[in-house]
Amino acid sequence: MKDSHKATWLKRKKLGRSKYLMYFGLLPWGLALTILTSFLEFLSYGSIESTWVSIRFIIFMFIGFFVANARWNAMERRFEPPAPRRP
Repeated sequence: MKDSHKATWLKRKKLGRSKYLMYFGLLPWGLALTILTSFLEFLSYGSIESTWVSIRFIIFMFIGFFVANARWNAMERRFEPPAPRRP
């Protein structure tokens, strides 16, 4: 693993778990996928149903939470020093 990856992770870890989940999971996934699916809906049907936009946002934020949480756990395992062994 490159030192730059570790440095990037350590900066992100300083945010704390909840802010990390918000900035790298909930908001990006929620916003990006909501915009994408709403755009596809507009292309397909010529209009956007406002009720579905809020439902999509909630669902995609939920998905983003699990993606970011899994990523946090993976990075913790990767960069966490091994625990000392007991004799």
